[in-house]
Amino acid sequence: MLLTDEHTRPDFGSCVLVVVDMQNDFVQPEGTASSEQALEILPRTAGLVGSFREAEKPVAHVVRLYHPDGGNAERGRRTFLRSGGELVVPGTWGAQVAEGLLPEGAKVDHGELIYGEPISLGANESILYKPSWSAFFKTQLEWRILDTLAETVLVTGTWFPNCIRQTIYDAISLDYRVVAVRDCIAGITDKDCDDLTKVGCSVLTAGEVAEAIK
Repeated sequence: MLLTDEHTRPDFGSCVLVVVDMQNDFVQPEGTASSEQALEILPRTAGLVGSFREAEKPVAHVVRLYHPDGGNAERGRRTFLRSGGELVVPGTWGAQVAEGLLPEGAKVDHGELIYGEPISLGANESILYKPSWSAFFKTQLEWRILDTLAETVLVTGTWFPNCIRQTIYDAISLDYRVVAVRDCIAGITDKDCDDLTKVGCSVLTAGEVAEAIK
Protein backbone atom coordinates (compact mmCIF):
# COMPACT_ATOMS: atom_id res chain seq x y z
CA MET A 1 0.00 0.00 0.00
CA LEU A 2 1.31 3.40 -1.01
CA LEU A 3 0.46 5.98 1.63
CA THR A 4 -0.70 9.24 0.10
CA ASP A 5 -0.90 11.54 3.11
CA GLU A 6 1.38 14.53 2.56
CA HIS A 7 3.38 13.71 5.68
CA THR A 8 3.98 10.00 4.99
CA ARG A 9 3.97 9.47 1.22
CA PRO A 10 7.40 8.46 -0.12
CA ASP A 11 9.53 10.92 -2.06
CA PHE A 12 11.18 8.75 -4.70
CA GLY A 13 13.18 11.68 -5.97
CA SER A 14 15.00 11.78 -2.64
CA CYS A 15 15.44 8.24 -1.36
CA VAL A 16 17.97 5.67 -0.19
CA LEU A 17 17.81 1.86 -0.28
CA VAL A 18 18.92 0.04 2.89
CA VAL A 19 19.76 -3.68 2.51
CA VAL A 20 20.00 -5.44 5.87
CA ASP A 21 21.87 -8.67 6.72
CA MET A 22 21.77 -10.28 3.28
CA GLN A 23 24.76 -12.45 4.18
CA ASN A 24 25.47 -16.08 3.32
CA ASP A 25 24.80 -17.41 6.83
CA PHE A 26 21.34 -15.84 6.75
CA VAL A 27 20.55 -16.46 3.06
CA GLN A 28 22.25 -19.50 1.56
CA PRO A 29 21.07 -23.06 2.34
CA GLU A 30 24.49 -23.92 3.81
CA GLY A 31 24.30 -20.96 6.18
CA THR A 32 23.99 -21.53 9.92
CA ALA A 33 20.84 -19.38 10.29
CA SER A 34 19.39 -19.43 6.80
CA SER A 35 15.77 -19.53 5.68
CA GLU A 36 14.01 -20.39 2.44
CA GLN A 37 12.38 -16.96 2.43
CA ALA A 38 15.73 -15.19 2.59
CA LEU A 39 17.00 -17.17 -0.38
CA GLU A 40 13.74 -16.48 -2.24
CA ILE A 41 14.06 -12.70 -1.91
CA LEU A 42 17.70 -12.63 -3.03
CA PRO A 43 17.11 -12.28 -6.82
CA ARG A 44 14.48 -9.55 -6.38
CA THR A 45 16.67 -7.68 -3.91
CA ALA A 46 19.65 -7.88 -6.26
CA GLY A 47 17.43 -6.58 -9.07
CA LEU A 48 16.26 -3.66 -6.94
CA VAL A 49 19.83 -2.79 -5.98
CA GLY A 50 20.64 -2.77 -9.69
CA SER A 51 17.72 -0.42 -10.35
CA PHE A 52 19.03 2.00 -7.72
CA ARG A 53 22.50 1.90 -9.28
CA GLU A 54 21.07 2.65 -12.72
CA ALA A 55 19.13 5.56 -11.26
CA GLU A 56 22.29 6.75 -9.44
CA LYS A 57 20.49 6.65 -6.11
CA PRO A 58 22.24 5.70 -2.85
CA VAL A 59 22.39 2.16 -1.51
CA ALA A 60 23.57 1.17 1.97
CA HIS A 61 24.36 -2.46 2.77
CA VAL A 62 24.27 -3.03 6.54
CA VAL A 63 25.71 -6.25 7.98
CA ARG A 64 26.09 -8.06 11.29
CA LEU A 65 29.39 -9.61 12.38
CA TYR A 66 29.80 -11.74 15.51
CA HIS A 67 33.04 -12.47 17.34
CA PRO A 68 33.42 -16.25 17.84
CA ASP A 69 33.07 -15.87 21.62
CA GLY A 70 29.82 -13.96 21.29
CA GLY A 71 31.26 -10.97 23.09
CA ASN A 72 29.56 -8.48 20.76
CA ALA A 73 26.30 -10.41 20.38
CA GLU A 74 22.79 -9.55 21.48
CA ARG A 75 21.83 -11.35 24.68
CA GLY A 76 19.45 -13.59 22.79
CA ARG A 77 22.31 -15.07 20.74
CA ARG A 78 25.12 -15.25 23.28
CA THR A 79 24.31 -18.76 24.53
CA PHE A 80 24.34 -20.15 20.97
CA LEU A 81 27.65 -18.51 20.14
CA ARG A 82 29.37 -19.29 23.42
CA SER A 83 28.37 -22.94 23.16
CA GLY A 84 30.32 -23.26 19.90
CA GLY A 85 27.84 -22.03 17.30
CA GLU A 86 29.23 -19.94 14.45
CA LEU A 87 27.34 -17.13 12.78
CA VAL A 88 28.61 -14.36 10.44
CA VAL A 89 32.11 -14.61 11.91
CA PRO A 90 34.41 -11.94 10.40
CA GLY A 91 36.52 -13.31 7.55
CA THR A 92 34.34 -16.36 6.89
CA TRP A 93 32.21 -17.29 3.90
CA GLY A 94 29.09 -17.01 6.05
CA ALA A 95 29.75 -13.36 6.83
CA GLN A 96 30.10 -12.35 3.18
CA VAL A 97 27.25 -10.50 1.49
CA ALA A 98 25.35 -12.91 -0.76
CA GLU A 99 26.49 -13.02 -4.38
CA GLY A 100 24.85 -10.55 -6.73
CA LEU A 101 24.24 -7.75 -4.24
CA LEU A 102 27.56 -5.90 -4.12
CA PRO A 103 29.17 -4.20 -7.13
CA GLU A 104 31.22 -6.56 -9.27
CA GLY A 105 34.74 -6.92 -7.89
CA ALA A 106 33.94 -5.28 -4.54
CA LYS A 107 36.24 -6.36 -1.70
CA VAL A 108 35.20 -5.99 1.94
CA ASP A 109 37.72 -6.29 4.78
CA HIS A 110 35.68 -7.40 7.80
CA GLY A 111 38.42 -6.40 10.19
CA GLU A 112 38.39 -2.88 8.83
CA LEU A 113 34.60 -2.80 8.78
CA ILE A 114 33.94 -3.99 12.32
CA TYR A 115 36.49 -1.68 13.93
CA GLY A 116 36.54 1.22 11.52
CA GLU A 117 34.49 3.38 9.22
CA PRO A 118 31.89 2.36 6.65
CA ILE A 119 33.48 1.19 3.41
CA SER A 120 32.65 2.97 0.17
CA LEU A 121 31.69 0.64 -2.70
CA GLY A 122 31.20 3.39 -5.24
CA ALA A 123 29.95 6.94 -5.63
CA ASN A 124 26.50 6.13 -4.21
CA GLU A 125 27.03 2.84 -2.39
CA SER A 126 28.56 1.78 0.92
CA ILE A 127 28.63 -1.05 3.47
CA LEU A 128 28.34 -0.57 7.23
CA TYR A 129 28.64 -2.80 10.30
CA LYS A 130 25.88 -2.73 12.89
CA PRO A 131 26.40 -3.90 16.50
CA SER A 132 22.77 -4.88 17.15
CA TRP A 133 19.42 -5.51 15.50
CA SER A 134 18.67 -2.08 14.04
CA ALA A 135 20.67 -0.69 11.12
CA PHE A 136 20.54 2.69 12.88
CA PHE A 137 21.75 1.59 16.34
CA LYS A 138 25.25 2.97 16.99
CA THR A 139 26.05 3.12 13.27
CA GLN A 140 26.78 5.93 10.82
CA LEU A 141 23.75 5.10 8.69
CA GLU A 142 21.83 8.22 9.67
CA TRP A 143 24.85 10.42 8.87
CA ARG A 144 25.20 8.71 5.50
CA ILE A 145 21.54 9.38 4.75
CA LEU A 146 21.86 12.99 5.86
CA ASP A 147 24.80 13.40 3.48
CA THR A 148 22.57 12.31 0.59
CA LEU A 149 19.77 14.69 1.67
CA ALA A 150 17.35 11.77 1.26
CA GLU A 151 13.96 12.06 2.94
CA THR A 152 12.73 8.54 2.20
CA VAL A 153 14.24 5.27 3.44
CA LEU A 154 13.39 2.00 1.70
CA VAL A 155 14.15 -1.13 3.75
CA THR A 156 14.88 -4.64 2.49
CA GLY A 157 16.57 -7.73 3.89
CA THR A 158 16.27 -10.43 6.52
CA TRP A 159 14.71 -11.20 9.03
CA PHE A 160 11.54 -9.14 9.64
CA PRO A 161 10.81 -10.09 13.28
CA ASN A 162 14.32 -9.04 14.29
CA CYS A 163 16.47 -6.60 12.34
CA ILE A 164 14.01 -5.38 9.71
CA ARG A 165 11.27 -4.40 12.11
CA GLN A 166 13.75 -2.61 14.38
CA THR A 167 15.27 -0.76 11.43
CA ILE A 168 11.89 0.36 10.08
CA TYR A 169 10.63 1.61 13.42
CA ASP A 170 13.89 3.45 14.09
CA ALA A 171 13.65 5.11 10.67
CA ILE A 172 10.10 6.23 11.51
CA SER A 173 11.28 7.51 14.90
CA LEU A 174 13.98 9.52 13.12
CA ASP A 175 11.22 11.18 11.09
CA TYR A 176 11.95 9.67 7.68
CA ARG A 177 9.32 8.70 5.16
CA VAL A 178 9.64 4.91 5.12
CA VAL A 179 8.88 2.14 2.64
CA ALA A 180 8.99 -1.58 3.41
CA VAL A 181 9.70 -3.46 0.17
CA ARG A 182 7.54 -6.45 0.97
CA ASP A 183 8.81 -9.00 -1.57
CA CYS A 184 12.40 -8.15 -0.60
CA ILE A 185 11.87 -8.78 3.13
CA ALA A 186 12.10 -12.29 4.58
CA GLY A 187 9.65 -13.28 7.29
CA ILE A 188 7.08 -10.52 6.79
CA THR A 189 3.35 -11.35 7.10
CA ASP A 190 0.08 -9.71 6.09
CA LYS A 191 -0.46 -8.61 9.69
CA ASP A 192 3.03 -7.09 9.79
CA CYS A 193 2.23 -5.08 6.67
CA ASP A 194 -1.06 -3.90 8.16
CA ASP A 195 0.71 -2.83 11.36
CA LEU A 196 3.35 -0.92 9.36
CA THR A 197 0.81 1.10 7.42
CA LYS A 198 -0.84 2.09 10.71
CA VAL A 199 2.39 3.78 11.84
CA GLY A 200 2.96 5.59 8.55
CA CYS A 201 5.09 3.12 6.57
CA SER A 202 4.21 2.39 2.94
CA VAL A 203 4.42 -1.26 1.84
CA LEU A 204 5.34 -1.75 -1.83
CA THR A 205 6.81 -4.41 -4.12
CA ALA A 206 10.23 -4.25 -5.74
CA GLY A 207 8.57 -3.73 -9.12
CA GLU A 208 6.56 -0.78 -7.88
CA VAL A 209 9.66 0.80 -6.39
CA ALA A 210 11.78 0.22 -9.50
CA GLU A 211 9.11 1.92 -11.62
CA ALA A 212 8.79 4.82 -9.18
CA ILE A 213 12.50 5.68 -9.16
CA LYS A 214 12.92 5.76 -12.93
